[in-house]
Amino acid sequence: MKRNLSILSATLVLVGLFAGYALAADDAFAVLEQLEKNYVGLEKPGLDTLTAKAVSSAAPDAPATIYYAKGKGLKTKVEGAGPNAIIAQQMIGSFVKTNGLCSEKPSATYKLTKENVAGTCEAATLNGVKVSQLTFVPLKDKKLEFTKLVIFVDTKDWVVRQMKVKADEAESTSDFEYKDGLIFRMVTSVPGNTTTITNTYTTADKFAVPAKMEMTLDGKAVPENMKHIIITYSDVKVNVKIADDIFAAPKVSGDVPKPTETAAELFKQVQEAMMKGDMATAKLKLKQISAYYPDDPMAGTAEMMLKQLPK
Repeated sequence: MKRNLSILSATLVLVGLFAGYALAADDAFAVLEQLEKNYVGLEKPGLDTLTAKAVSSAAPDAPATIYYAKGKGLKTKVEGAGPNAIIAQQMIGSFVKTNGLCSEKPSATYKLTKENVAGTCEAATLNGVKVSQLTFVPLKDKKLEFTKLVIFVDTKDWVVRQMKVKADEAESTSDFEYKDGLIFRMVTSVPGNTTTITNTYTTADKFAVPAKMEMTLDGKAVPENMKHIIITYSDVKVNVKIADDIFAAPKVSGDVPKPTETAAELFKQVQEAMMKGDMATAKLKLKQISAYYPDDPMAGTAEMMLKQLPK
């Protein structure tokens, strides 16, 4: 279950790949670069800030406030503490990005550079639609969070139609449907688990903004309270002033070295350390997430976990 959720979380980060452009070259890296340059999603020109209240049915006692500012990033602040607050932080902070708000570039998340991976691009057909199939595989001397990553790009509408992420023996497949250039439905399948996410949008000052995200998890290992989750957004405001301290980076003490890992990799190390009872390592990794990845959804979770771990 943990591996499946990890793959799902990793897959969610990749959904910010939609736009129209003239194909520069028949090359995986060139196509990926153009996709990222032309990313649109909810971040339309003129949308400088966005705030919203959000609550997850899985943790109704832990409402959150979302803050987005162009050039500053995305912050999710959850009320309260405890397990439900951690659940809300992860869900609301991660899933809001599937709406295309402040999605991290996959080239950065997955370290998709010519120094780390080999990439190929070939013509293919997916469900009767002509697509460009981008395939990325880590080089022999590189250990990454995946062993194979495949992205199918619709070369007519320039959207991602399907994505496959393989990590060790586990593999996820995600299919995407769009409305007005925004993801309407995403279905992700991993061994023993299928997750369907359906997004509903509304408008605020003529900008498309998230209204509701409904998630259904189908699998034997899925807890009852996680089988059907609804995240609702309310009090959505755009282009309002947001206090500077909302996005202020936490102070970094001298005993917290700058990490080379991503926030997701650090959190995985936290889990491994805690399973071994190595609380010192777990605390260090949590501090690194909080200090060096303040805009990542995991930052809030890291801060809450630090407060709950024994001194």
